Amino acid sequence: MRINHAFLHMLSREAGRLGMDAPRGLALAETASVRERYAPMSRLLIEDDRLFLIRQGLPEAAKNLRREHRSCYFGYVRRLAQEVREARRLGALAMASEGHWRLGTLLARTLVSESSLLYLRWLGWQHALGITVAARDVAECLELLLAGPRFQPATT
Repeated sequence: MRINHAFLHMLSREAGRLGMDAPRGLALAETASVRERYAPMSRLLIEDDRLFLIRQGLPEAAKNLRREHRSCYFGYVRRLAQEVREARRLGALAMASEGHWRLGTLLARTLVSESSLLYLRWLGWQHALGITVAARDVAECLELLLAGPRFQPATT
């Protein structure tokens, strides 16, 4: 996948660098399950549905739909943040139990994952401010976060 956004590109490089000595990754089915669970986030911030309702003469419904989509998006971000933090905690425990404790790696992973989560929040706030958000930016950030330093969710 080619990443177009400069910030995401930088995070992707850092995540790739960290992935070399990450703990064991997910089974393919678990990774697919996580991606499927968060896939709707990419669609929630695009304007197609709102524009359709406006063309149908329903501006109030369009406004409400936009607000509901944004609320759902931030709900996804909250849940994703919980899973990412739990995965980091479990990764640190695994690292400690294997005797491969590397504080620098843990801090770098924290920085990459928290930066990604912050960027997802920023995209939601851009949407709230009326700034057009590309679904591609959300999808790329999710891909980076879920596949970057071998994301290992607490739940599937």
